[in-house]
Amino acid sequence: MSELEVSINEPVSKFVQKPIFVLANESVKNAAKLMSEKKLGAVIVTANDEALGIVTEWDILTRVVAQGKDSTKTTVREVMSSPVLTVFSNLTVGEAIKLMSRNKYRRLLVKEGSRTLGMITLSQVVGSTKESTITLPLLEPPSGMRCPYCGSILKDRDELSLHIDRVHVREEILRGAHGPIP
Repeated sequence: MSELEVSINEPVSKFVQKPIFVLANESVKNAAKLMSEKKLGAVIVTANDEALGIVTEWDILTRVVAQGKDSTKTTVREVMSSPVLTVFSNLTVGEAIKLMSRNKYRRLLVKEGSRTLGMITLSQVVGSTKESTITLPLLEPPSGMRCPYCGSILKDRDELSLHIDRVHVREEILRGAHGPIP
């Protein structure tokens, strides 16, 4: 079994970051201080012992700093990303990657029963450097014909031919190979 196969078949519980919680009515400034102290990119937002969302560095940058809001008066509830996808600890890394990819999420909460174990991030399970990154298409191979010019996946040879004619020839990508377009 390859290293890739081992990694994607492992449970997400092996990659969980210890949970750091902030209350929904906490100020963004206090959450940012906590994130800085703990060297985290995100914290879990709670109310009544229930996870409501997460606040990320990006949320703070785009929803507070860039908009000129006062971080001491803005609460994390106002800027959190919500809803959060939650998975159970026995889910495989491969399934978690598919879930994040399909839903365009980079973080998942991980639970064991009703207890929140923490959070996993896409960069943790896929890799954050070029050397350690898994190419996502390897996880779910495409079916159909791949365009040799742009990589698009098309249903069959006829669809591929139409795509090349309409997109690449008409946009003059192949002009040098085929001469002037009528």
